[in-house]
Amino acid sequence: MPRPRIAESMADAVAAIPDGSTIIIPGFGGAGFPWNLLTALYHQGTRDLTLVTNSLNIASANPEAKAITDMVTDGRVRKVIASFTASTHPSRASVPEQMARDGRLEVELVPQGTLAERIRSGGAGIPAFWTPAGVGTMLAEGKEHRDFEGETYILEDAIFADYALVRAHRGDTAGNLLFRRAARNFNPIAGMAARHTIAEVEQPIEDAGSIDPDDVHLAGVFVGTVAGIPADGFVHVDRSGRPDAGAVGPAPLVAPAPGEKRRLTRHELAAVIAQRLEPGWLVNLGIGIPTFASNYVRAEDDITFTSENGVVGYSRLAAAEEGDPDIVNAGGQQVTLVDGASFVHHADSFAVVRSGRLDVTVLGAYEVGADGSFANWRLSTEPFDHLGGIGGAMDLVARAKQVWLAMEHTTREGGPRLLDRCTLPLTGKECVTLIVTDLGVIAVRDGRFILEEHAPGHTFEEIAALTGGPIEASPTLRPVDVWGAVAAG
Repeated sequence: MPRPRIAESMADAVAAIPDGSTIIIPGFGGAGFPWNLLTALYHQGTRDLTLVTNSLNIASANPEAKAITDMVTDGRVRKVIASFTASTHPSRASVPEQMARDGRLEVELVPQGTLAERIRSGGAGIPAFWTPAGVGTMLAEGKEHRDFEGETYILEDAIFADYALVRAHRGDTAGNLLFRRAARNFNPIAGMAARHTIAEVEQPIEDAGSIDPDDVHLAGVFVGTVAGIPADGFVHVDRSGRPDAGAVGPAPLVAPAPGEKRRLTRHELAAVIAQRLEPGWLVNLGIGIPTFASNYVRAEDDITFTSENGVVGYSRLAAAEEGDPDIVNAGGQQVTLVDGASFVHHADSFAVVRSGRLDVTVLGAYEVGADGSFANWRLSTEPFDHLGGIGGAMDLVARAKQVWLAMEHTTREGGPRLLDRCTLPLTGKECVTLIVTDLGVIAVRDGRFILEEHAPGHTFEEIAALTGGPIEASPTLRPVDVWGAVAAG
């Protein structure tokens, strides 16, 4: 059996990577990210790189740990292929984003599930595949389309890189790797999709045979070099700019006073979502408001939450004393697990979605149209420049049985977000069935909005005046009532 090279140091592990290489960098929410190898590559000065990764904007609060942002900012990177290439807020542009706008960095925006499958296909020797993700959106323009069984798909090319830098929890001298919990994410498929895979390993490298064959997540035949993380290396690294990524518990729900008029809080919106989930459902919660919904579902409700990064069966956000940096949801927040939980890699996570097993996905949005189309990845209407934050949304809406939105009813300036037709680039076309806003619960049917529940003290007429599309009152219109109906924690 071929054996990998055991590197003497991180610098030794990456020493052979030449300028101009294409490198896959796995990791999600800080978990499973090869901080040590990338730091060594940064100090080596390698340039003209193409990086395949989930997000362009990955940086550390520790200035000693280098990541994607550092490599790009210092001019080491020619191109980035990612599912997050920019903030959805143009006013918050990072240095890498501005470099892309100035033409100093090439970027390619890819839906997260498509990115995972492009990597998996590359490792499996499959040159291209058909996917429904992105059909009817800006990202499908110029791509080959084909119908299968009455549904439209687009053709996507596989990715096979020169190098993959992966992060494992355990590794042996045969190159076999075991990844810890949600740090698995892109790591196993990345390790298969490169000519040379280099692994940094958290635990001391073990003798061949020490890892039970049943516990091996990536076989050593795919691994060329293994390097143990030294005692002074980066084991767990805090992400910068992510104040919500740490452990937080459920917020109490405070009922409105008699006669009080107010909008719903973010946590109350999440509780409304939780209230409407049905026993036995498999549910995905997107970044932002939706992630809080897991706080307001009880174990006896028999609802399974799954996250794009491969956590199947999580519950509420973790309290400070119980958080695990390798167990995070779609927003990078630490979460608790339920009995029967499991971890899968990124491609398998999106296989769950793409195969139609997901009962509902709950996402945030900037706009939603009365036809059920919505936009949540880009605030600019300028010509497509591959800048935006798609994540897994396009994959999710292409196959989930239901698409719900949790969002603010109006913009900061007071303009409507619920419109006759979306003005921003679409995430999904004619797919939304339910919207929960800070003013009420709204169904989408037959090209119009139906107000089913209203926020405390607000009338239908007031809400209709703040809505930019056709809206009707349900015959059973009633006040929102989650106080006491959903138990926190």
